[in-house]
Amino acid sequence: MKTTPLPAAPETPRAWVWTAFALLASVAVLSGLTLVLAWRIAEQAAALEQLRDRAASCPAPAQVSSPQLVEIEAAPPPPPSEPLGSGSYVAAGVDIGPLMRLRLERVRQGAPAGTVRFGSSEVLSPKAVHVLSLWAPWCVACKEVLPDLRALFARRGASWGEAVRFLPVQVLDPTAPEDAIRTWGPLMPPSAVQLADRSLADSFVAALRDDSRRLYQGTLPVTLALDCNRRVRWARIGVPTDAEMKELEDWLDTFRAEMAEGDSRCRQIWCGNGRCEAGEAGRCEEDCGSPAETAPSERPVTGPTEVAVAAPLEPPAAVGPEAPKTSPKPRACPRECPRCDAKGRCLTLWDGPEAPAAAPPTGCGDGNCDAGEDASSCCRDCGCKPPLQCRRGADERDVCLPPRLWPD
Repeated sequence: MKTTPLPAAPETPRAWVWTAFALLASVAVLSGLTLVLAWRIAEQAAALEQLRDRAASCPAPAQVSSPQLVEIEAAPPPPPSEPLGSGSYVAAGVDIGPLMRLRLERVRQGAPAGTVRFGSSEVLSPKAVHVLSLWAPWCVACKEVLPDLRALFARRGASWGEAVRFLPVQVLDPTAPEDAIRTWGPLMPPSAVQLADRSLADSFVAALRDDSRRLYQGTLPVTLALDCNRRVRWARIGVPTDAEMKELEDWLDTFRAEMAEGDSRCRQIWCGNGRCEAGEAGRCEEDCGSPAETAPSERPVTGPTEVAVAAPLEPPAAVGPEAPKTSPKPRACPRECPRCDAKGRCLTLWDGPEAPAAAPPTGCGDGNCDAGEDASSCCRDCGCKPPLQCRRGADERDVCLPPRLWPD
């Protein structure tokens, strides 16, 4: 009889055993780390408690006041201004702040031509008052004003020194400023910088023409006097009379005295007064400029870079009891100058030598059928027999030809 063997009892997989062993080991490790962490926390808590006890035993520090925040006040707005009225003096002054950002072409002694911001200290010194003269090489009336200004500065230059400066601005003309100054400079007072606006929009006179200023009204020359705050306080459009030139001189003395004596006008603070004051750097380009001004802006020029300046005039006649009673004789016209005005000032530099009258043209084309001319030799003057017409022929000569059947 054949017997059937009983099935073997299932064995526990070895993997299960190893898994259980790993779990027990992990639990043991975590329990150990927990005990260590709890011990460290208790140790740090004890150390913190000791520090608190030590701090409590120290004397109380002196009461220190909390720092106060200092509010920086914004710069006050500019004082009100007024446009030029019927008179030459403007009590409140005319604000020309928008011009301070314009870049104009510049000519200066001993340096190449270039560009410069009108409001830069090189152009408008914060330590001076200024006389601006708007002129153009084609301006006939300017030749009457510039020599008078030159005479004024020659007479008062020693007493004014650097406190009163002259600044010519060439406008409404495309002529290169170095060429214009080289030619017309002797008519002007000496100046360290000469400017020209050759922008397509004529930005300089456009800003002066604005209704808030009315400093340019379509006529040259224009003479402006700027006080210590770069505000126009005296202006004359056209040619000033002798009385107005004396008025200009007196006001320049007044503006100079205000600056020298620290008048309240010259101590007011606002962006646009020409003085780079505390807190204005980086936010007031009119007074402090901008980083872009450090970039080179000069260009080479042809010919000498030294600009022409006015030659010194003769010293004024003596005044007082010892002065002669007779009126001074007019100065003789220099030998090299064929034309002078009534005061002996050379005008050749302005108008140039007079050109001789051109002789009337003669020959074919002068409009007269002269002797020796006929229709065949000069039909332009003598005409042609109808129906022929005087027209340009194939050899580029005017000849009598039949009229065209069809128009060109």
